Amino acid sequence: MIKIHGNNIYHIRGDTDSFDVNLTQEDGSDIGPYTAVFSVKKKITDDAYVFQASVQDGVVSLTHDMTKDLEAGDYVYDIEVRTQGGGVQTVGPALFRVIADVTR
Repeated sequence: MIKIHGNNIYHIRGDTDSFDVNLTQEDGSDIGPYTAVFSVKKKITDDAYVFQASVQDGVVSLTHDMTKDLEAGDYVYDIEVRTQGGGVQTVGPALFRVIADVTR
């Protein structure tokens, strides 16, 4: 199960989930071809990522293995977007909360 409130994401540890990333220009037009990566860290100042996932066709897919062993608690994420024209934009940072599961 995944819930998104504003930019904050709430995810039950070990669940398989996905969510859409809708990227547009400020005027609402399409940004054109891009690549993007969803990155999660425990703290924003950490060097190491907890995990990363590519944005494929506007969707971030979270697999069981990405979060099954994470401690429940608060993490931080962002999405780095690179446009075909060489631009770089970042969505976030925002909260990525891992919620403990009962059945393991």
